[in-house]
Amino acid sequence: MAITVAAAAVGFCGPVLAQQGGQQAQGNAAAQGDVNTLPPALRAAVLSGNPQQVTQALNTLSAGNPQRSAELAQAVVTAAERLLSVNPQAAIQAAAAAVETVRATTVQSSAPQQTVTVLTTAARIFVTPQVQAVAPVVAANVAAAAVAASATINNPAVTAAVCAQAVTVAERVLPVAPALAVQLASSAVQAVQSQPVMTSAPSQTMNVVTVAARVAISPDAQRVAPQTVASIAIAATQIASNPVVYQSSPQTAIAVMANAYTAATSQTVVAAVPSAGSTVTQTLNQASTTTSLSASNPTNASQINEILNRQQSTTRTATETSSGTAQQNTQQTTTTNTTTNNNNDTQPIIPSNTIFTSSPT
Repeated sequence: MAITVAAAAVGFCGPVLAQQGGQQAQGNAAAQGDVNTLPPALRAAVLSGNPQQVTQALNTLSAGNPQRSAELAQAVVTAAERLLSVNPQAAIQAAAAAVETVRATTVQSSAPQQTVTVLTTAARIFVTPQVQAVAPVVAANVAAAAVAASATINNPAVTAAVCAQAVTVAERVLPVAPALAVQLASSAVQAVQSQPVMTSAPSQTMNVVTVAARVAISPDAQRVAPQTVASIAIAATQIASNPVVYQSSPQTAIAVMANAYTAATSQTVVAAVPSAGSTVTQTLNQASTTTSLSASNPTNASQINEILNRQQSTTRTATETSSGTAQQNTQQTTTTNTTTNNNNDTQPIIPSNTIFTSSPT
């Protein structure tokens, strides 16, 4: 009887397993198919997982033509996105080369649509769990390059979208590379601080400063880059108190202000930038008396007063280490509770013009 049941189980599972195997094979074939549409030299470079080779192939094939460069970069990043399921390491390295290509102003002016496609596709790639699992530092550097490129394309909506993805990467990479995380968060905040971005994409702008302010209250972030943390706190407070951004989510704005004030008045930041706390305080005092903010949130003044009296809760990013893997979660804690469990390993900040680096894994 047992043999009969086992045989029946095999008979039932066999088609299911065959179907799953077929679906996986189809997915691999689709990914390979996109790569196969690339010119041979470019295809070989992408599959090698070496971004320098991809860049060299792009430069050779474009022959200095910015329009052709943009078209090839778009083809590369499209193929990279399809490679995610089978080779995320090669995918993020190919995306790195594509983003580097469209950072050139001549490419941006000659092919604005292709530039936007490259940046938005790269943003989808560097934020994926597959890439975060195998190359978090590479992803952070690609995100930094994408933020820099998005800030110069005169497309506020795209800038806001790319920066929103970038700060997510910054928060994820914080346990293993706090200096890089802080720099990436700062770059994203600076990019969305322009009035056109805040006006056209207030919700995404709010998301950027929300995550950046969480990064700023991390003790590791303050330890490795207190000056940058101070600039994040100051800018985040100013952005959150902008009427258009504030009105998109008043309670989120209050949370940003609370985190920014906590960061700016921490002992580490005050020692490095003594004026940070007073600057943030001045902005908060002005926000508490701004009529438009009170119209959106009748408790605006009282909530800001609570922040200044350290009675407003903050939203902190905590890291827990389990089996050697850093896992992030968000928890509520009061401003008097400043305990976090962060990985203290520090990675060097990668220069803004260099995005090719190896993953710590």
